[in-house]
Amino acid sequence: MKPLIVPGVIAKSQEELDIMLEKVRGKARRIMLDVMDGKFVSNSSLDFDFQVPAGAFEYEAHLMVDDQVGWVRSNAGKVDIVVMQVEALEDIGEAIRFAREQGLAVTLALNPETKLDIVLPYLNEINAVLILTVEPGRYGAPFVPETLAKIRRLREINPWIPIEVDGAMNPVNARLARRAGATIFASGSYVIKSSDPARAIKELEESVS
Repeated sequence: MKPLIVPGVIAKSQEELDIMLEKVRGKARRIMLDVMDGKFVSNSSLDFDFQVPAGAFEYEAHLMVDDQVGWVRSNAGKVDIVVMQVEALEDIGEAIRFAREQGLAVTLALNPETKLDIVLPYLNEINAVLILTVEPGRYGAPFVPETLAKIRRLREINPWIPIEVDGAMNPVNARLARRAGATIFASGSYVIKSSDPARAIKELEESVS
């Protein structure tokens, strides 16, 4: 499957969100919205009633929050894909079913230290697996190279499922993740904080092609 670069957005206000989305409008097909409640992770982002321009992008919401099902219940109409952290789900299967009932595609996400085995029973019920390659919650966290083995193992188990990676996705690390089997590359600071986001996206695309 063709690799996809997904700019990731952390925003504290609607104004900040609007500025970031405008930077990559027309340059990316999909956007990752990093939603944080200050509980599951120490940072906060998009923890307000945000609005996004309909049709400008395909939107995926990465839920780094304690009450992920509650967030889906209140916000399902804003996004196309929900990325749910397995560590904060009481009943993974029920959360998947609820999100799909709201018309959402579902990705299950794993922190670097979380064992891959927890998602294996659900591979036929979800659209993708996201493996965090940094400790979550902020731009600029260091890459955790041990996560590459998790990507390789998942690709060996399932040759077809999309594998998304998120964290420290510069061209060097994206290339490593691609060789391990990743197909979707969420990149926050490398793209959003670049003075030339289009060039940053192109560099990432070239590194994984």
